[in-house]
Amino acid sequence: MGRSGRPLFTTCLPASPGKSAGSDMQSRELTDIAILSSKPKVDILREPASENLRKLKKRKVLVEQKKKLSAWILFLALLGIVLMVIHTELLRFANCQWFVYLYLMKCTISISTIFLLILIITFHIKEIKLFMTDNSLVHWRIAVNTRMLAWILLEIVVCAIHPFPYERGCEERELPGKEKQALIFLSQGDVFLSILMFLRVYLLPRTMLLHSKVLVDASYRSIGALNKIKFQYQFVMKILMNTCPGRVLLTLTISLWVVSSWVLSVCERDAQGMSNLSSAMWLIPITFLTIGYGDMVPQTVCGKMICLFTGVMGVGCTALIVAVAAQKLEFTKAEKHVHNFMMDIRYTKQIKCAAANVLGEAWLLHRHTKQGDMSKIRLHQRELLGAIHIFRRRRIKHKNLKDQVNSMVDISKMQMIMTELDCNLNSSHQDLEKRIDQLDRKLDEISRLIMTAIESPHLSH
Repeated sequence: MGRSGRPLFTTCLPASPGKSAGSDMQSRELTDIAILSSKPKVDILREPASENLRKLKKRKVLVEQKKKLSAWILFLALLGIVLMVIHTELLRFANCQWFVYLYLMKCTISISTIFLLILIITFHIKEIKLFMTDNSLVHWRIAVNTRMLAWILLEIVVCAIHPFPYERGCEERELPGKEKQALIFLSQGDVFLSILMFLRVYLLPRTMLLHSKVLVDASYRSIGALNKIKFQYQFVMKILMNTCPGRVLLTLTISLWVVSSWVLSVCERDAQGMSNLSSAMWLIPITFLTIGYGDMVPQTVCGKMICLFTGVMGVGCTALIVAVAAQKLEFTKAEKHVHNFMMDIRYTKQIKCAAANVLGEAWLLHRHTKQGDMSKIRLHQRELLGAIHIFRRRRIKHKNLKDQVNSMVDISKMQMIMTELDCNLNSSHQDLEKRIDQLDRKLDEISRLIMTAIESPHLSH
């Protein structure tokens, strides 16, 4: 800075033609310094190591809090579903004396739902804080967009669905053939809201992701980040399907059967022959396996939709089972090599035997042709044609085996062979160049000797 308070370097004069490029770069740097000095000073410094360590500790704490919150969220969601199922099943045998207890159970479901919503909001707040810590953001509005807010609101709406305790009285109805009276407590709206509570199952994959070894393992995440892999629940489900596909499919199938059977029994509680759980547990597997005997048919729209959903899920699970079975029945690399090697030996022996039979039948045909025995000639002609047919068929089988061997498993062998051929060609090329150089030197010597002999005085005379 000068005495007048102005910056010393305010302009950059053009360099003279005799100056080098280094002076031009220096003048540009001085101009940049002048511009920066004329503006208010801003601290553009790297964050110290202590700040990075603090962020790392904060991130670790937030991840642990997210794991605990996800576990509690899943527990409260499943608790609400279990209480709803118990409440619905108790209505089959309850009367007005149980009204208070059933009403308190519905109030408990509402209280658990309120705590569930509070924990969900807290979970998303921790998630936003984690995103801000990872990206060094200052304000939360930068980390939140419209799409994220829409998903959070949708999740809150889905988890808020449950049968509300709005009943204020008790009504009874006479059952045919029974002296006791049944309690009318579950309306069509309550049935619909109770079924929609199973949408809370979507929380299970998220909890599995947060508690999986994939997310905890630092090396796994580092290699995945280098390969641009998003660690979401789809990736975790693919890992489970590759590691233990049988258990995953068995658990999914049994859970689907049980839940669909219970929902169908609730939907068809007033229909003929479908009010009990055993009948629904017979209809669901038959629909899941796409058999459909027709002895039981859903009467309500809700029951028809459940059967349709079960049939679609059955087709998908069957396709997954077929894919897993095909993968399990596939040969490993060692097994494939052993099998192909033994089949190659077997087909080679069969081809040799078939060729020997062809030669033998041809010799016998030639022998009986000389003797003139027509019956023997016709017999050996037929046998010769049959031997030729067998020989060709075995040659085709052997050729198909060779084509199957030339797969991706044997590309490594082909690559090794090509590498060895390349090395041999390079070595032979180098030897050839050495020999050509030697011949070139010898030709130079011969030409030099010829020139000296021509220029000698003895030959000139």
